[in-house]
Amino acid sequence: MMLCSRSMVQRVDIMRNTFNGFLVLAMSAALAHAQEQVVLNDSIVDFGQAVLVGDFDASEQVAAWLTSPCDGDIVALQILWFSADAAAIPTLEENMWVYAQGAFPDPGAVLLQLEGPVLTPGSLNEFRSIDKAGTPFAISVSEGEVFVVSLEFGNATNILAGTPSILRDTDGCQGGRNALFAPFQGGWINFCTFLQGDVAIRAVVDCAAPMGGCCLPTGECQDGVSSGLCVGLGGVYQGNNTDCGIIDCPDPMEACCFLSGGCLDLTAENCIAAKGFRQGVGTTCDAIECFAAGACCMPAGQCVEEVPPDVCEAAGGVFQGNDSVCDDVICPQPQGACCLSNGNCLILTDADCSIIPNSAWAGFETDCADDNSNGIADDCESGCNDPPQDIDADCDVDISDFALFQACFDTTGAALPPECACFDADADSDVDLDDYSAFQSVFTGMGAGCP
Repeated sequence: MMLCSRSMVQRVDIMRNTFNGFLVLAMSAALAHAQEQVVLNDSIVDFGQAVLVGDFDASEQVAAWLTSPCDGDIVALQILWFSADAAAIPTLEENMWVYAQGAFPDPGAVLLQLEGPVLTPGSLNEFRSIDKAGTPFAISVSEGEVFVVSLEFGNATNILAGTPSILRDTDGCQGGRNALFAPFQGGWINFCTFLQGDVAIRAVVDCAAPMGGCCLPTGECQDGVSSGLCVGLGGVYQGNNTDCGIIDCPDPMEACCFLSGGCLDLTAENCIAAKGFRQGVGTTCDAIECFAAGACCMPAGQCVEEVPPDVCEAAGGVFQGNDSVCDDVICPQPQGACCLSNGNCLILTDADCSIIPNSAWAGFETDCADDNSNGIADDCESGCNDPPQDIDADCDVDISDFALFQACFDTTGAALPPECACFDADADSDVDLDDYSAFQSVFTGMGAGCP
């Protein structure tokens, strides 16, 4: 909108024959809602005068800073809408907004968005619901609290051509009470720079909003809350005049992820019982992504990063959580046969076995069984599985064997650790790229298993 066109105004007489239904609407609202008060800046009354304001561009907003007269709930929004063309039809505008006070001329946080208001020319348009199903809204406010109500135009207006637009009063523009959002003019500006009156955007506050207990998303109960405030806090209103002393709020729900890839909103207790992964109070399955990938503690004690949970589980590993990294994980170390120089055998971790002089750890999932009864544990005797790279002896060469290969890679010297010797395919006393080629040739991937 060109700011200079704010001078394009048209004086309107507010009379029954031109402002169709205005008086009837005001009276019926007062009779039906005796505890409600209309909050306004403008002084427009029936049989008075007002000024039609234009021209606005689509996406511009005009806003009024309003003050609540009491502790209560905002239950309705109102706009006086008019056209110089008696045959003008209703218009579909973009949004109505309710904001916190903010720092004038910029409003604060959004408290309500009412999409697609239909405005009928020549009447007081009132909105009490946020959807076509008639769902009411209620925004809790305190006495003296300032809030902002705005209309966002969905159509450009040209009042000289009969396009409907908003009205203002004729007795001066109150400072800090009227603002304009003009995207092509740098954002929010003081509308009184161009107006000589207050815009007719109003709200209705229910000053007798009943109070009661509110069950919050955390599972806690809060007393003395209106239904509007309770909903605004994400809670469940327990009814008028209820008291937290007699309210048993349900345990809070949260997203619970399963290694299968599924997700359910459960209580923490039920998530743990189902062996799921808790995502935290306040989370929902609709708003999170379960287990994109993370660190996996392999059966051999190694940690592998960026592994999907199902792949980790299929490999016998333990998934450490979404986006986890190995630097933050301490994987439990497996035990295996510790072959002593005197021919004896103990079941120890690799770290504990290395403390004993001249001992050698035979690898994870080895034991001290002596099936051939020759006095030496079978896993302490020389020899590899078939194929040699099948270190975990599960009849396939898969990701768990690769984790061990990574730990042995680039090992040099004449005496390789027992768990690395079987990777030395070219028998050159190290595990290098040549041995990696041999490993690739027998890699079977996941799930081959023993026949």
